[in-house]
Amino acid sequence: MIMNFNEIEVESIMWDVIDNFMILVNHMKGLCVIKKVIQKTRKEKFTKRILGIIEENAFALVHNAYGNYAIQTALEVN
Repeated sequence: MIMNFNEIEVESIMWDVIDNFMILVNHMKGLCVIKKVIQKTRKEKFTKRILGIIEENAFALVHNAYGNYAIQTALEVN
């Protein structure tokens, strides 16, 4: 569905997802969004920011029922 948006709209959506990363990753359906973003993101600015958030919050993510899956996905992709 995101393919229907232009590049500027996609960037805006990506920044919104990244800005709300910790909220989304703590929810079962939000985790699905985060995993897709991690798997599909090709722009370095997004990848760096996502990895930075994971690094900053690694302890909390590891101890979270869903957060550890985000870490696993990031490790598999990167």
